[in-house]
Parts: sequence; structure tokens; C-alpha cells
Amino acid sequence: WEIFMDTVEIKGSNIPLLRRVLDDGLKLSSRELGSFLEENVEQYSNPKPVFETTYLDDMLRISRDQDGKVFVYGKMSDGTEPTSYKSVDADLGLLNLLEGLNDNFFKISI
Repeated sequence: WEIFMDTVEIKGSNIPLLRRVLDDGLKLSSRELGSFLEENVEQYSNPKPVFETTYLDDMLRISRDQDGKVFVYGKMSDGTEPTSYKSVDADLGLLNLLEGLNDNFFKISI
């Protein structure tokens, strides 16, 4: 079997302005982009990674990549809807970083 990635979507980015664009449905047609690059860039060829599933049942999947690294996936739910990240702040973690610096070094009370 060969499986090709057709479209890529990124959801829940922690980069504030980029997150809005991505969460609003921006999609990358990766197969079209790869074909374009192969036709127009002499040294480019689409990557063809090997990902072999060695065990599969209703709750567990064990796979290996071309380097022999093992990936174990467990089914968390029967849901098929994408995860919503609306309740998660897109702040790059800067507020937590500043709070940690203050708590450990500066001790400024606000």
C-alpha cells in the first residue's frame, strides 16, 4: 500500500496572529505543491517515508518508521471531530515565562 498526504491543516497554533488564519481553515495542498516542485526544481523529489504498521487492533496501533523508531498509538475516544482549541490561549507561553522569571528572580508584586 502507498498512502499520499493530500492536504495539511494546522490547528491550535500558539502564534497569536497565525493561529487565527490557520484555525479559520487555511489548507496546504501538499500533493499539488510536491508535484509542482518536482516539475520545476531539478534536484527536488517528493519524500517517500516508510511507515510500517506491525500491530493493529480496535484500541492500539504499533508502527515503525524507516529508521526503526517505534510509534505506539492508543485510541482515546470514538470521536471523529477535530479538537477545538478555542479555550486555549495563543500566547507562546510568554506570560508563564515572565511569571516564572518574576517569581524566581525579581519578586515584583503587581
